[in-house]
Amino acid sequence: MTVKQNQIDLSGLLGHDLAATEVPGCVAAPIPDSELALRIAAETKQAVNNSISGEFHYAVRNTDRAIGARLSGDVARRHGDQGMAAAPITLRLSGAAGQSLGAWNAGGVHILLDGEANDGVGKGMAGGRIVVRPPMGAAWRAHESAIVGNTCLYGATGGELYVAGRAGERFGVRNSGALAVVEGVGDHCCEYMTGGSVVVLGRCGVNFGAGMTGGYAFVFDEARDFVDRYNHELVDITRISHEGMENYWQHLRQLLIAHVQYTGSAWGKRLVDEFREHVHKFWLVKPKAASLDSLTEELRRAA
Repeated sequence: MTVKQNQIDLSGLLGHDLAATEVPGCVAAPIPDSELALRIAAETKQAVNNSISGEFHYAVRNTDRAIGARLSGDVARRHGDQGMAAAPITLRLSGAAGQSLGAWNAGGVHILLDGEANDGVGKGMAGGRIVVRPPMGAAWRAHESAIVGNTCLYGATGGELYVAGRAGERFGVRNSGALAVVEGVGDHCCEYMTGGSVVVLGRCGVNFGAGMTGGYAFVFDEARDFVDRYNHELVDITRISHEGMENYWQHLRQLLIAHVQYTGSAWGKRLVDEFREHVHKFWLVKPKAASLDSLTEELRRAA
């Protein structure tokens, strides 16, 4: 050890007792639930305990993180991951939600946010439905504006996400079973995706489908530049307007109708109303290893 190194004082990091069984400075206190999460848990307790459907209204702000996660935990502990799917609890939220809205969402938990959300929407979700849409009377064009952040649906295994607006980067990363409709995404969409389906109704960033080994996506390519934006090494793209692809565009149209039903999206409604004029602008994106026959069977199960 040099003279200079001998002059470094690490006591502030290591503490005074170097022989302690626990290293001082490396123990983090648990992060407490937010006041809103505790309020939701208290007000939904009776509905959860008795498996009764209900609707609850709350305002949120960006310091309210992982809203819905504690409720999903309560549902899963008492009824299992999908135990309340037939009698869902709906959280109607307004405002700007913090990170991880609807994280680990359970079947039987529906979240409708009028506003916007930070990163991590629906990460790890197993079921239920999350809807993010602009507040009533918003003057901006939703399908051209970011309304949710990065890494939405990270590691999701089920459920549905509908976003009436754009998302940030890495949308659907490691998605293995969730359905999502969004109106634009940043770079690396569907990264390492192993299952589920993603519909993008607007412009994409670069490197779409990197590491994608399962599932499928529909991408609206109005600018006709998607051929330069997807990962050519791992995924193939096919026009769904081609002969023999009727099952795909019919399935896509049903997803668009559902998107409009849940979000009220003006852009989605236009695509539904003018579907025959726009269907030739959609690409089907699938892993190179997946056959169209296997995807057709997947569509039958989804129907």
